[in-house]
Amino acid sequence: MRTLYLGKWLYTADAAGTVIEDFAMLTEGEQILWVKKREETDQTEADQVIDLKDAYVVPGFIDCHVHFLGSTSHGGGDYANVIREIANVVCEGAAHAKQLLKAGVVACRDLGSYKGYVLGIRDAINRGLIVGPKILACGYAVCARGGHGYEISYEVDDPDQMRGAVRQVVKDGADVVKLMVSGGVNSPGPEPGPCELTWEEIQTGIETAHNWGRKVGVHAHGNTAIRRCVDAGVDSIEHGVFMTEDIMDKMSAQGTFLVPTLCAPYYAVNEGIRLEPDNPDHKKSKEVLQRHRDVLKRCWEKGVKIAMGTDAGCPFNPYEAAAHEMVLMVMAGLTPKAALDAATRGGAELLDLPELGSLEAGKKASFVCLKGNPLEKIDYVDELTVMVLKIILKEEHLNGRFYVLPAHQN
Repeated sequence: MRTLYLGKWLYTADAAGTVIEDFAMLTEGEQILWVKKREETDQTEADQVIDLKDAYVVPGFIDCHVHFLGSTSHGGGDYANVIREIANVVCEGAAHAKQLLKAGVVACRDLGSYKGYVLGIRDAINRGLIVGPKILACGYAVCARGGHGYEISYEVDDPDQMRGAVRQVVKDGADVVKLMVSGGVNSPGPEPGPCELTWEEIQTGIETAHNWGRKVGVHAHGNTAIRRCVDAGVDSIEHGVFMTEDIMDKMSAQGTFLVPTLCAPYYAVNEGIRLEPDNPDHKKSKEVLQRHRDVLKRCWEKGVKIAMGTDAGCPFNPYEAAAHEMVLMVMAGLTPKAALDAATRGGAELLDLPELGSLEAGKKASFVCLKGNPLEKIDYVDELTVMVLKIILKEEHLNGRFYVLPAHQN
């Protein structure tokens, strides 16, 4: 079935940053055949024509840092009955998948979830049993014994255990590997976000993952942790709050990604203080908000590759946060285009999803429609109309709503 989409404005997010006004996009199945100006098209090529009217079309978003069953999840609660626990987790995961789709997210990377159950959620989506974005997941992360994130990690004490833990993660079925290298912003230690793994453990973990064909993302706030990971050839730094400019230069030269996750401290401060006013950790987090944003801006200015990630699933951090992450990135000093590129083509590059990230011939027709031009005002990404999934398009068709064609549908 060939479908011709017509609309007011389209941002391809290709390398040239092409914008097409009064566009036409021809698809066959889920693949884009071409995108051009409407006046250049022959509508007889299509079996059906869908007019998106005044919609502003951009590629579907890619969230490179979520916790599908994270700390906002109880993982089914304290059930003695394992079957009951698993049933609850499955339902919870399905609900989170739908929330991500409603936020315009067509693909995501899960970096640690309760008991690794996200791998089953991923498989169910791939089989078409439930609706959700394409998921790349690590299952369990890997951390120092008793270290940050031990609740969702395999714990290690030395390089040999690190090697074994990474191999186990791969055996479990992980698409990516996550190392918890530093503490949190508020963890005790000689510096903010103290390094909790030795150089040998970090090097062994990254080398082992790469040997098995898996990219590595690392939780790293403190400067020592970030430096060790970059020196060891990590693929992405998650958070990176206290990195220094020399590390930024090396990341830029090596092509190491930064996934800043500005939403994490934003919601921890704003929602955390409101709901738990006596918790000192929330007040400490407030002190690093500006530092976090300044680091992102400086990384961008130095040419460090940026991919969007929300840290959804952390305390107070909702699964619909993708648009707000882009808004915060612009507040930090990025241009709207840079924020949108981080949420589309940047994420596709980091996650090795060449079929996503831009609207070009040969790519999948995964897109969202906005009410205004996000390159002029990034806030428009936060004004999504209700999503209509491809699996129910036959029933709902347009109805003035917008489309996301989920990448997982074959």
